[in-house]
Amino acid sequence: MKEDIRLFICDIDGTLVEKGGKPGKKTHEMIKRIHDAGIPFGLASGRPVDQRTIGKLKDWGFDFEPDVLIGVNGVETWNRYDRKKKRIKLLPKEEVKRILDYMWPLDVNVCVFEDGYNKVIARRRDWMIEESMNRNKSNVEFVDKERFYKYDVVKLEFHYDEDRYEDQIMELIKAHPSKESVWIKSFKGTLEFMRPGIDKGVALVNICDQLHIPLEKVVACGDMDNDISMLEKAGTGICLANGSEETKKAADFVTEKGVAEDGLGEFVLKKYF
Repeated sequence: MKEDIRLFICDIDGTLVEKGGKPGKKTHEMIKRIHDAGIPFGLASGRPVDQRTIGKLKDWGFDFEPDVLIGVNGVETWNRYDRKKKRIKLLPKEEVKRILDYMWPLDVNVCVFEDGYNKVIARRRDWMIEESMNRNKSNVEFVDKERFYKYDVVKLEFHYDEDRYEDQIMELIKAHPSKESVWIKSFKGTLEFMRPGIDKGVALVNICDQLHIPLEKVVACGDMDNDISMLEKAGTGICLANGSEETKKAADFVTEKGVAEDGLGEFVLKKYF
């Protein structure tokens, strides 16, 4: 290693892999060399923390687990040292109902992870739900509106046709302000509502405090707006060439190539190895 790095942590979809895919050759080599150098390696995503995300690296052909996980954009954390999943600040069921009251009339899908991928509730099938069921072996139940606000939730996720509904949804959110929730885009046509004060950056700070890792010794990598806080908190933030413009502005470095061209692996291997 050319620099003293104490933690590498990366978003998954759009950063390490194309959605549902596996790392390219250089990114695979990057992960292995980070691990072989004794540097903790973590994953940070909108996905819930369960056995599927804990086993993600093994699914990609590695013989080790992530050292740390940030799930549901910061609501959940896990590390391999104590192996305990921690949750903070769920979205109150009353706020879930308020959001659904103005979003439900649109032709949008709704999704809630009640117990990771082991128990998912959704409004209907769509390509993202089908993909999750196939890829993650998600157990999905299709429910009516009232079922979504039976309990407090980790996040409220919407899937929609971006070309058709983006402007309308932004106008609805603007017309229904609230101090009880914040929203963020995590993927094209995907909008997520969570409690304020929780994001990947907050989770990263908590993990570093627990493991006594200086933030300035952390390299964080991402591509979308839900990664911005993590890139800003880390000593070094790297955004993929395919990332959003706001995420690129928040990063210290932007890769020359996107995730489809193995951009992160190429950049990290050149810069750090």
